[in-house]
Amino acid sequence: MPWPLVKHTHVLLALLTAASFCLRGYWMLVGSPLLGARWTRILPHTVDTLLFLTGLGMAFGLGISPVAQPWLAAKLVAIVLYVVLGSLALKRGRSYGQRVLALALSLLVLAYVFAVALTRDPFPGLG
Repeated sequence: MPWPLVKHTHVLLALLTAASFCLRGYWMLVGSPLLGARWTRILPHTVDTLLFLTGLGMAFGLGISPVAQPWLAAKLVAIVLYVVLGSLALKRGRSYGQRVLALALSLLVLAYVFAVALTRDPFPGLG
């Protein structure tokens, strides 16, 4: 697959996963039954899998690793934190308050992930 296509696909999938998460977060806030719909549980995982695969393709294509690139390591750790917080926000939070807090924190972490990806700096805006 040509390099620009991989990169643009990765960016598109990143935007799609962020928009999807925001929409599902809104549905959680308002108590929409759409949050429990079958397609709502399947489609985000499909998009995220493709996002992960294109990210791996870019890392291998550029010959970079999280060990050699601190920004990539920071991004990967933040993505894991985002997934955990997102799971608490959309499903596993014990109370509405916990889910709202987890949603807010997950959106902050997601913004950090995007900032790191754009700047290739583990401390974007501080340097």
